[in-house]
Amino acid sequence: MMLLVAIGILGVKMGNYSTPIAVTFQKAVGEWGYVLVIAGMLISIFGVAFASSFNTPALIASLATEHSMLPSWIGKKNKHDAAWVAILFSAVISAILITQSYLFLVSCIVLASFVQYVPSILAVIKFKHTNEFPNHGFKLPGGYTIPILALMISCYMVTNFTWKTILVGVGVGVLAAVAYFFIEKDEKAEQKHQQYLAKI
Repeated sequence: MMLLVAIGILGVKMGNYSTPIAVTFQKAVGEWGYVLVIAGMLISIFGVAFASSFNTPALIASLATEHSMLPSWIGKKNKHDAAWVAILFSAVISAILITQSYLFLVSCIVLASFVQYVPSILAVIKFKHTNEFPNHGFKLPGGYTIPILALMISCYMVTNFTWKTILVGVGVGVLAAVAYFFIEKDEKAEQKHQQYLAKI
């Protein structure tokens, strides 16, 4: 609804502003409207950053200790049960990212959130007909039409990001794949070692 109001007031000029909602309020009610929206945005950003400062290290530690998708030493905790290595790791990454522009970081967040939908679409295609679950698959109107259209739209929307954002996303994906490959390889080697010791 807010976007519809912004489009109605700003029209084709909406793309000229980095904060179109705030500018819309400014034109509608005056300068205090702009200040109100910006203040609300800053409070929201602070809330997300504050929550992320707790959630991100916990997730990183979980990937290391519970899911074995990161080296186990990243999940080390101190006497207060705080994942201090993961906290330092996320702090260093945050310090690097904070040097970038705000709009670039926003686009990275949007891309990271958006990419999560692609595995969901592929999962729908994979598990539509399967006996792995008690319901023996599920019925989807139109067969594979909906997930295929969703996948095509997703691929098209990715092209709207800048090359810098896409390269960062691809780089992170490649690093994650390489790390997962070596971790899985180490796990298989460890399993073989344990089996060898058991035979002895």
